[in-house]
Amino acid sequence: MTQRSDLPFGSEFSPSQVDLCTLLDLAVEHEGDAKALQVAIQARYFSAHSLGNENNQKKLAMNCRLGMKAYGLIDEDANLTVFGRDLNSYKGDEAKLYGVLARHILLKLKGMALVQCIRDMTVAGEAVNLASLRQSLADRGIHFPPGGKHPSMMRLWLERAGVFIGSRWQIDDLKLRAVLGTNPADFGVLGHFTNEQRAFLLALANSGSNDPQPANEIAKLAAATYGVKFPEKSLPKLVLNA
Repeated sequence: MTQRSDLPFGSEFSPSQVDLCTLLDLAVEHEGDAKALQVAIQARYFSAHSLGNENNQKKLAMNCRLGMKAYGLIDEDANLTVFGRDLNSYKGDEAKLYGVLARHILLKLKGMALVQCIRDMTVAGEAVNLASLRQSLADRGIHFPPGGKHPSMMRLWLERAGVFIGSRWQIDDLKLRAVLGTNPADFGVLGHFTNEQRAFLLALANSGSNDPQPANEIAKLAAATYGVKFPEKSLPKLVLNA
């Protein structure tokens, strides 16, 4: 049975193993032919791996292709997605390229939930590693398989955009805001909200989805994440409408 994961699979789709511009070139060249794309990835990046074991090399190349799909660059048939085409248009500007990918990860792939989780753990003085992240994310309703490196792969891509500093789980808040396109001066409006409203908005923003979501589910996530109690029957009146 496939393990549930709310974070994208990224094994072998990592900036430490592949070059994003080259992968996009290969995706354009072999668009619509998943098998040909996988063969090209194997030849370019994994032909010297596993002591010449071709089956293992094929698996590594397949994992890379599946990672590209999980991150939204291509679909099941290796066609470039709308996002993949948009990303491909920035190949001439590496800073913009990685910034666009980082924003996609933060807003579409639960990257902001990961960032907020790391922030909370750091403030609480907790050690941040894959094991502790797995538990802390699970407490927030976000899961990835035991032994999975999903957060590490996300961190590596976000690091390329400057969101994370070096090989640590340290967040550069100024770069994060630049990638998201937010202005710190706008944050003052949050001061007019109640604790419940702030927690609700943060949970909504960190949910990783732009689609409509049930208010009671966001309230549950906010309660679990920030320890705020919400009025069960008067949520719309006291929190949402206000």
